[in-house]
Amino acid sequence: MATIIFKPTEKCNSNCIYCDVVVKKQPKTMSFELLEHIFKNIDEYLKAKPQERIQLVWHGGEPLLLGEDYFLKAAEMQDKYCPETKHRIQHAIQSNLTLLNQNFINIFRRMGIDQIGTSFEPIANMRGPGAKRDSLAYNTQFMKGINLLEQNNIGWGFIYVVTKKALARPLDIFFYLSNLKLTGSFMLNPVLVYGEDKENIGITSEEYADFLGAIFPQWWKYRDRYPIVNPFKMFTENLVENKLTTGCEDTGMCAYGHVYIGPSGEASQCGRAGDWEIISYGNINERSLIDIMQDEQREQFIKRNDVLLAGECKDCPFWEFCHGGCPLDSFIQTKSFMHRTNRCEGKKLFLEKYFFPITGIRLEDKYGKDNKKNN
Repeated sequence: MATIIFKPTEKCNSNCIYCDVVVKKQPKTMSFELLEHIFKNIDEYLKAKPQERIQLVWHGGEPLLLGEDYFLKAAEMQDKYCPETKHRIQHAIQSNLTLLNQNFINIFRRMGIDQIGTSFEPIANMRGPGAKRDSLAYNTQFMKGINLLEQNNIGWGFIYVVTKKALARPLDIFFYLSNLKLTGSFMLNPVLVYGEDKENIGITSEEYADFLGAIFPQWWKYRDRYPIVNPFKMFTENLVENKLTTGCEDTGMCAYGHVYIGPSGEASQCGRAGDWEIISYGNINERSLIDIMQDEQREQFIKRNDVLLAGECKDCPFWEFCHGGCPLDSFIQTKSFMHRTNRCEGKKLFLEKYFFPITGIRLEDKYGKDNKKNN
């Protein structure tokens, strides 16, 4: 399945401390004309590739700022321009939920959306509107949003971004988050800081590993109660169940499966690549989606795996957990896609310092005593 990270607006009603999108001075919103053009391109792409499907992930900014009519118009355009292929288009959405109402949910059902991704921060004044980041106002609306999702049986999961401000309270944060979503469906990600760390929120790989390590014994002991807390669940599936599950930044397989389309039609590898203007595949006003998805620049992400396996990641027993990490992080750190990233080190530290000693699982159990390396 091809994934389009679709950002029709850069506008947002929050001022999250770790977000680099809201700093744009003149956030843009996609016109209906361009939206129409994109659905025509999606139809052309799917007709040319009859075995393919597309996941259209609505992103922002805050996509609900587009308004109900915008999503209704999108649904109408899909019906009009993709009559034979619309059954192969799957919609998903990332939202802060503060603007969610029943009308949006009804529209999302029409679009086939039954799962919403979001994020949350219990520490005060990290997320919220205004210069002071009014977290009380934000969280009040967020809670109303998740209650509405629960009432409508809409699935949801969230990301928690680990910052320096969280390091002293790992268990407090974990218990808060796990009670917020009783099925335990959330991800603990390290904060990504690019450029100057003006808010003093950046953390090291070791700090991230230790944050996870403070929580992991609790999760492991009661993991039946917390079934989907990542990266714990993914590591367990990799080492015990051989499912080889990873986040998108760790798959090593994003080369031809992802594309970002921004509010002016600009195309890049993914949302982060588009936000940071790291790589350009041109503009969908001038190039078809077919051409963008086949851009020759994508080949370097395939080549990257070979370069890392022959060099920095050679004989690394943790290769399948991270594949050298996200190539975009590599570019930010080294101005090249061909290096492993600091996030790899955090995963390795956590596994060696906490996961293996606490679980009693060994790499030998997975690979065999004489074959602990890549297989």
